[in-house]
Amino acid sequence: MLKNSFRNIDFMGKALSGSWLKNSAIANNIANVNTPGYKRQTVNFQEVLQNQIDLNQSVKMTKTNVKHMDANVPSEISVETMGQNSYRVDDNNVDIDVENAEMAKNTIYYNTVVNQVNGQFARIKASFNINK
Repeated sequence: MLKNSFRNIDFMGKALSGSWLKNSAIANNIANVNTPGYKRQTVNFQEVLQNQIDLNQSVKMTKTNVKHMDANVPSEISVETMGQNSYRVDDNNVDIDVENAEMAKNTIYYNTVVNQVNGQFARIKASFNINK
């Protein structure tokens, strides 16, 4: 049980790191909202975490022939620049309202995961106190 608890904490730690990176990208977007030519940045950490959850719960894919398709599952969290067309004259594609909403959503997510980590540590601590 203890091994599984620490595996969960490690997983949640990765979620916190990804959320922190996303927060930095959003803050960078907000800071550059009026910079001509700036392109919005985003972080793919939620997709990576979901893929890791799916891989842990499903049958592992094995490539047995070079003609088989590769599994296109990102395994590394990365910052991506969104180079889509801009609706602004200065070629900047940051929408301040979208960024503020993303910041609020990411903050709620981060705080939720922190609470889960704290709860996990509290359960571990309680299990040691029961055994005394």
